[in-house]
Amino acid sequence: MDKKNVNTSLVFLLPIIIFFLFELFLKAITIERVYNLIENVLFAYLIITLSFLINSLWFKKFFLKMGFIIFNLCLFFETFYYYHFESIFSASAIFVILETNSIETKEFLASYFTKTVLFLIILAVFIIVYGLKFISKSPCQSITKRGHKLKYLLIFLILVFLKITNLIVYNVPYLAIKTPITYFQETNKLNIYGNGNQLGDFTGIKHIKSKDNKELYIIVIGESASKVHFQLYNYYRKTTPLLNSIKDELIILNDVISPHAYTIGSLTKGLTLGNVENPEGKYQGSIIQLLNQVGFKTYWISNQRPVGVSDTQVTQIAKGARKSIFLNIKHTSENTPYDEVLLPELNKIAQEKGNKKVVFLHMIGEHFYYEKRYPPEFDYFKDIPITKFDRDDVYKTINAYDNAIRYTDSILNEVIKTARRQNTDSFVLYFSDHGQEVYDDIDFFGQTIDQMVTKSMYEIPMFLWMSESYKLKNQIALNLNKKYMTDDVIHSIADLCNVTSNEIDSTRSIFNEHFKQRKRIIKNNIDFDASFYLNENQ
Repeated sequence: MDKKNVNTSLVFLLPIIIFFLFELFLKAITIERVYNLIENVLFAYLIITLSFLINSLWFKKFFLKMGFIIFNLCLFFETFYYYHFESIFSASAIFVILETNSIETKEFLASYFTKTVLFLIILAVFIIVYGLKFISKSPCQSITKRGHKLKYLLIFLILVFLKITNLIVYNVPYLAIKTPITYFQETNKLNIYGNGNQLGDFTGIKHIKSKDNKELYIIVIGESASKVHFQLYNYYRKTTPLLNSIKDELIILNDVISPHAYTIGSLTKGLTLGNVENPEGKYQGSIIQLLNQVGFKTYWISNQRPVGVSDTQVTQIAKGARKSIFLNIKHTSENTPYDEVLLPELNKIAQEKGNKKVVFLHMIGEHFYYEKRYPPEFDYFKDIPITKFDRDDVYKTINAYDNAIRYTDSILNEVIKTARRQNTDSFVLYFSDHGQEVYDDIDFFGQTIDQMVTKSMYEIPMFLWMSESYKLKNQIALNLNKKYMTDDVIHSIADLCNVTSNEIDSTRSIFNEHFKQRKRIIKNNIDFDASFYLNENQ
């Protein structure tokens, strides 16, 4: 290889080595990070090889400079992400980013800005400046036609190798281009629920109607609620005093997890026929369509904004309801309306004419930023919480999160009161879309979707309240301690509403006597119970 080519290669390879050593010094290196290292080396050679196909010497240098800047920014971002989340940057991470805005992103990154990150930024700037100077001074050479053919062959071989080995999934530019396309394709596919198709294609439908023909069923979908912080599940703080006061009226499920640690993944499966084993099922019918088909008047009342980058995927499913109301147009980084705005709408629906109603209430719950999720009078917890991370910022975050749950407790209590006042067949089912790590096991708050996951990000509260008349007419199986994952919640809701079809499976309903536990798979084929509980018991 020509000496000039060697020098150019070293300019690209040295940053890879430096950033990798940085990670090796601060974190344990996983096999995925090694794969990422190999991908970075191949990507560097791809940029260099492409530059030799450019005849214009000026444009060749310009291409190398831009390629070097982009390449090093990718290295910096991968290292930053791995340092904070102990995880490889992935398509799932971009899905979550697409649901945020610039304000939330900046505030989130600011919360993780440390001296180590500052050093990493300075290091990246130094590498880029030095590399650009070298490229500017380094003479560029032209190559022969035969050389062009060899370069084309090398490019082809690199691309084929990245594809067949699946190393391409570690490439940030590839993810940045492909994932938004996939996101919009997914959103467009889910338009089937919002384009007048309110009945779906369910077959063999049966509905056992209430004898007095009056039914009001309420499904409350929480946001980012962790089972760990619910007093209802023996948390040491009084975060759910009102629910605890009626604990004997609740069927509390003790071992429920979400299939994903982010809203889109969780609810697009839970509310449809999609599940971990059959993800494509989310395009084959929703619980809202099924209930519409048997004559229920369905409502979707949400305190989450209906649009993000485009109509969010959950909103597409919600559009299948006979009536949908969105009470919030603000982003979660702002002071959004409190969840109490849902209550007047619920009361109106309860008084409306019609004997068969199912209401979905979508809360903003404990969505980050926690301190913006509750009114001032719920600023209850101000003492130092029990935690192994003794810092003021940790105390403040935990207190805000627990205050948000205490506020959720008050909302859920009011929802149950509304159902109770109707004196008819009714139930209130509550579950959260996913959980949240709030300095429970690791020095972190929020949720991630890659390698650095904890139980708290997946374990969620789920309980059922039933009116006396509903209890008299329905036999609910008490599978309180059985393992359950909410990608099957469509089957459980249908079961509670006494609706069956060829597509609904009673063995997937936690409230059915025929319920069968299944292996709970999260992320990339990780057995949740084997990964967390077997390791704990060893």
